[in-house]
Amino acid sequence: MEILRVTGSPYEDNKGEVLNIDVRLDVNEKIALGDKIKIEMMDGTFLERDVKLINPKLAGDYTAVSEKLKAEGLKQSKNPDKEVKGECCCTLVVMHVPYHEVKTEDEIALRKFEEEIQQRYCLTPYAELHMGEKSIYNYIDSSFSVPDKVIAYLQIKELYLFAPGVYKHPFIEDKDLLGPYIYSDGYYYWDRDTWKYVLKYGLTLPKQFIDYVMSEKSDEFMKKHHNSDWYLKTENMLNFLPEDAGDIPIENF
Repeated sequence: MEILRVTGSPYEDNKGEVLNIDVRLDVNEKIALGDKIKIEMMDGTFLERDVKLINPKLAGDYTAVSEKLKAEGLKQSKNPDKEVKGECCCTLVVMHVPYHEVKTEDEIALRKFEEEIQQRYCLTPYAELHMGEKSIYNYIDSSFSVPDKVIAYLQIKELYLFAPGVYKHPFIEDKDLLGPYIYSDGYYYWDRDTWKYVLKYGLTLPKQFIDYVMSEKSDEFMKKHHNSDWYLKTENMLNFLPEDAGDIPIENF
C-alpha cells in the first residue's frame, strides 16, 4: 500500500486528525473494513490504525467517525464499500493520526519549502499583502527613494510562489489585487508590486537589500534575466514583467 495524500478532518470532534487517506494498492492487495493498516510517518516510525470507512461517498457516511454528524441524521450510502482489492486507488478513513506527520510527497515538498523560505529574507512581510504580520502603513516614507537599479531589480520576473486568490489594495479602496504573487532571487523574496509601492507610495526597503543590489553580487541575477545593461535606461521604463494576469500598470496602481 502506498499513501498518496491525506486530508484532515473538517469535523470539530476530529480536528487535527487524519480522516481521508488516498492510497494505491498493489495487484491482489486487499483491505477490508476494520483491518489495521500501517501508516508511515515523517520521522520514519509507523502507526497502526483501524480502517473506519472505505471510499465514503456522502457526508452521512462519516457518521461512523463523527458524533457531530451522527446527531444531524444525514443520509448515508445504501451500499457502503466493505472491501477493496488492488490494483487500484482508493480512499480509507482512519482516526487519531496527526495528518501533517504522515509521510507523503506533498508533506516532503512542504517541509522542504518551509526550510527554504526560512533561509530567505522577505522584503514585504506585511499583513495587508498576506505575507506576514507587520503593517505596511508603518513602513511608508514619502521622502524615500532608491537608485534605478533597485527598481529594475524588483521588476525582474522570477516567480517563486503564487497563491490564487484576491485581496484588497492597501492604499486604494475597492481595488482588488491578485495573489499574493511572489518573486525571488534566491536570497530575497517580495510581492511583485513592491517596486510600485516604493515609487508611488514611498514604501521603504531594508538598507541591507539596497546595498546588496547596488553591489556586484546582484549583477549575475540581473544579467540572467536581461541581455542589456540596466543603466542604459534613463527613465523608469525598464520592466521585465510579461503580461501577467492581474498585473496593474503603475499609473493605475
